[in-house]
Amino acid sequence: MMPVSQRQADSSLVAARAAGEQQDASEGYKRPMEANVDSATGQPYLVYEGSVLDTILMNRLDGDAAGAVKVLVSNPLYSHDHQHVIIPEGTVVLGEAKKIGAAGIGQQRRIAVIFHRLIMPDGYSVDLDQFHGLDQIGEEGLKDKVNNHYFEIFGASIALGVISGAGEIAQGGGAITTNGSQAFTNGTAASVSQSANTILDRFMQIPPTITIREGHRVKVYFTQDLLLPAYTNHTIPQTF
Repeated sequence: MMPVSQRQADSSLVAARAAGEQQDASEGYKRPMEANVDSATGQPYLVYEGSVLDTILMNRLDGDAAGAVKVLVSNPLYSHDHQHVIIPEGTVVLGEAKKIGAAGIGQQRRIAVIFHRLIMPDGYSVDLDQFHGLDQIGEEGLKDKVNNHYFEIFGASIALGVISGAGEIAQGGGAITTNGSQAFTNGTAASVSQSANTILDRFMQIPPTITIREGHRVKVYFTQDLLLPAYTNHTIPQTF
């Protein structure tokens, strides 16, 4: 059974939070996100907006489509006074990936990552509100292997150049003729040349393919304040 002093402290904390919520609502202030008080004891600690979690990517990401993201916390996050572990090493953070950047040759695309849930080793879970994934230098989105499809584009350029050149030869290098069959040939060659240019334009717009490999380092950026209890104060029911 929980000591009376602990129950009184927790009750006072809950009451203070409720009173604070009413005051903040009247002042238009957005309170920090808070974990479930029923799953922990003691005082929660404020993790400030702008804090980051160092994590390692657990699954490969393919830039051709959005997909699930799973990262593993590699360094624990401590309270502001550095006395308590708030988020331990081994915590799993879940999110979703999507492409960002403009299409076209030479455009280095990135994969944007947004995180929505955090699960600690003891099963303690926290919902996150659109926390961002950054690379190691703090830039938005992730970038690893980039395939710009240069061989496909240049190969198509050469092949279509041959077709276009054949069309010019068929037209007699621009000479004027009144022969009916030659006029038909010229029209067909011009149509083929135009189609070749259209196809080449499409090849030039092939976007780069981005792959983020397992083991890539990702920083989870806190987009708002978060109230969390110390890891040792979790009261997760044991299941058998």
